[in-house]
Amino acid sequence: MSNIRFFKTFIAVAEYGSFAAAADRVALTNAAVGQQMRALEEEMRRPLFDRSQRQIKLSRDGVLLLPKAKRLLADYEQMITEAPDGEAMEGEVSIGGITSGMGLLANCLVQLKKLHPRISVNLMTARSDEVVNLVQAAKLDAALLIETARQNFDGLSWTLLYNEPIVMLANATQTAGIDDAVELLRTQPFIRYDRSTAVGRKVQSIIKSESVEPLEILELNSIIGIADLVRQQVGVAIVPLLKNFDWHKDPSLRVLPLPGDLAVRRVGILEQGTKSAITGEIRKLLMSAVAK
Repeated sequence: MSNIRFFKTFIAVAEYGSFAAAADRVALTNAAVGQQMRALEEEMRRPLFDRSQRQIKLSRDGVLLLPKAKRLLADYEQMITEAPDGEAMEGEVSIGGITSGMGLLANCLVQLKKLHPRISVNLMTARSDEVVNLVQAAKLDAALLIETARQNFDGLSWTLLYNEPIVMLANATQTAGIDDAVELLRTQPFIRYDRSTAVGRKVQSIIKSESVEPLEILELNSIIGIADLVRQQVGVAIVPLLKNFDWHKDPSLRVLPLPGDLAVRRVGILEQGTKSAITGEIRKLLMSAVAK
C-alpha cells in the first residue's frame, strides 16, 4: 500500500502546478518528488500526470484521483489529531473569517482553547472571496464566510450557520416619523455598500426593482463602518442585519424592512478537510453560539 506521504506529495503537485513547487511544500528534493510520483503511478497502474507540455498537469485519471486522495489524507489526519474520549485535542489550525463575523468566531476560538489548551490557533480576517481562495489552496484549514452563487466548494465541506436579512439602517433622530424604507431611499442621503460584492449586487437589484435613484454620497466596503456613519446622521444604508450586533437595541439606529421578497446573506463555515477533527469542533461551537 502506498505511503501516505506519496498522497501528500501528489496533492501538493496538483495544487502548486510543478514538482519543484511541491518539493518546497513537502520538504523534499525535486528528484524525490518525481520518484514518489512515478512509484504512485506504478502502484495505481495508470498515468496521473500529463507530461507532454512544459508545465505538469494532472491527467484525467489524476483529476479523478485528487478528491479521493484528499479524503484519504483527511481521514488519516483525523485519526492522528482526534483525541480519545476524555482527552484534549492538540495541533495547529489556521482559521479565517470575514470582519463582521470576527467577534463571533473569536469568542468560539476562546472557548476552543479552554476545552483544548494544546491546540494552537492562527486567526486572520479578509474578504470572503479571499478566504475562500485560501481554504481552497489549503493555506487555511477553515473559514467563516459568505456563500455566493459564483463560488465552487467542490472537494470542501460547507455548513450554513445563519442567514442575515438585508434591511435598511437609518438614524433614529434623522428619520423619526418615516417608516417607509423606499421613501427614505428617495429623500435621504444614501451610503452604498460595496457594489462589487454579492451583497452589493443584491442591494443594487433591490434599488432597481423600486425604480429609485438614491442620493448616493459614499460607497464603503465595511458594514460596521457604514453603521457608524448612519449613527452620525450621514445618511441611510441598505445592509445585512449583522448577527450578534443588536442594532435593534441601539437607540441611535432604526432597522426597517425592505419591500418585496426577503433577501438574505448566507454565512457559514468552509472546511478544507485535512484537520477535520479540530475544525469540526469549531463548527460545533459556532452552531451552538448562533442557536442561542
